[in-house]
Amino acid sequence: MLRTRRDYLLRIIDEVVEFLARAVFQRKAGREQESLQSIVQACERLFGLEADALFQFNPDQHFVMLTEGAEPAEASARVLLYAALNVEAGRNYSALKRPELARVSYLNALRLTLRTRVAFPGGAAPHYAPDIPELLALLSDQPLDAETTGLLRMAGTETPSAT
Repeated sequence: MLRTRRDYLLRIIDEVVEFLARAVFQRKAGREQESLQSIVQACERLFGLEADALFQFNPDQHFVMLTEGAEPAEASARVLLYAALNVEAGRNYSALKRPELARVSYLNALRLTLRTRVAFPGGAAPHYAPDIPELLALLSDQPLDAETTGLLRMAGTETPSAT
């Protein structure tokens, strides 16, 4: 039974990684709206919920939804994949000249990545895991809030000044 659940979760992760790759391809081809739609589809698959239900929850609730009852490696992989989807959404919003939405997406990605590092230390990060220094660079136009700075500290990452 556990083996079947693990195989199912790994299959979902693989499918969502394919959605992520499609979203990257679409963005690089200048099709940002299509890319954002692929990201929404990936999120729906990752969470097993339709977008209208899924996006009623906040990122902290999403973290719990992705980790509750899962083995550490699977939980970490799922959250980091969701963080990667947030990074890609941010890139699309940047290309669409929506800096406020890009910043929120990058900040969500950073927080999810840091929470994963704190909650599941020592595991090897998958290839799609967001790069913390890159996220910090993308967010360098404004100081980080105290919560994010605290997560940086807990994760053992260099901390820029908080607001």
